[in-house]
Amino acid sequence: MSRPDEPRPYLRAGERRTQLLDAAAAIVGREGLGSLTVAGVAGEAGVSRQWMYEHFTDLDDLYRALLLDRFASLDAAIDTATKRSAGTESVTFAARQVFALVPADRRILRALVAGAGGNRPEVAGIEAELRERILRRWTGLVRSTGHDDLEARAIVWAVVNAVFGLADQIEREAVAVEQAVAILERLVSAVFGPPAPGHRARRRPSGPDAAHQNGTGASHAH
Repeated sequence: MSRPDEPRPYLRAGERRTQLLDAAAAIVGREGLGSLTVAGVAGEAGVSRQWMYEHFTDLDDLYRALLLDRFASLDAAIDTATKRSAGTESVTFAARQVFALVPADRRILRALVAGAGGNRPEVAGIEAELRERILRRWTGLVRSTGHDDLEARAIVWAVVNAVFGLADQIEREAVAVEQAVAILERLVSAVFGPPAPGHRARRRPSGPDAAHQNGTGASHAH
């Protein structure tokens, strides 16, 4: 890591931005999502804070840029896969993309899904957006098997957590990727299946009391 007062090698604007985002990812992967600061990234990259503000307007902009840089291609690949296939096949495709992430990037994604940013407002909005996007993408698939909305959401988060747990096992070399995929396929087949005979799904209240019991009635990620 170079010092801010040392001469910097010439980099085009795009290359410099990439360098700063790499530094941000290194900090988050090493110290956690809530550790990111403009000053910290400047120090990691060996540039001044003023130089940081040439590329990012504030900390919120830095967070968003980091997530877009790291996960835009992942999100696009999963989006395409879910439109082309359904059920277990689309879930295992998405899981393979998560398994293929470098550990630091996977930790960033996992922290966002888990809401590990604490009370930092620049993180909370991004976390909520990501969680709501996951729910929009997958709950319809689960509901189509006969589960109600509340159950579908719970199943989605159970599978998401299972994917990250299996990724941990792959990283520790406790299981191979194909073993993890096979385990996930069995899990998904079980939880995405229709409710057992005699199961009475819990339904959201309807009628005059629905708004009172459900708050605003809107979907929430948390």
